[in-house]
Amino acid sequence: MLKLYTRKTCAECAATKLYLKTRKVPYEEVSLDQQPDLYDRFKKEGKKRTPIVESSVGDWLGFPPKKLNEYIKSI
Repeated sequence: MLKLYTRKTCAECAATKLYLKTRKVPYEEVSLDQQPDLYDRFKKEGKKRTPIVESSVGDWLGFPPKKLNEYIKSI
C-alpha cells in the first residue's frame, strides 16, 4: 500500500491525496505535523519536500503524476 507522509499546509500533499481519491487508490497517511521528530529525521536525510511517498515501485517527493500512474498500474 502507498504510504504518504504529509503536512497540513502542503498543496502538493492535498493534490496527491485528491489524485488518489478520485482514482479510488487506497493509501496510508502519516501526518508529519503530529510527528515532528519523524519530520526532523526526514529533513536530516535530505527529504525536505512533502509529500514523502513510499511505494512498491519506489519512493519519491512531491506530486509527480507519472510516478503515481506507474504505481496505479502496478496494483
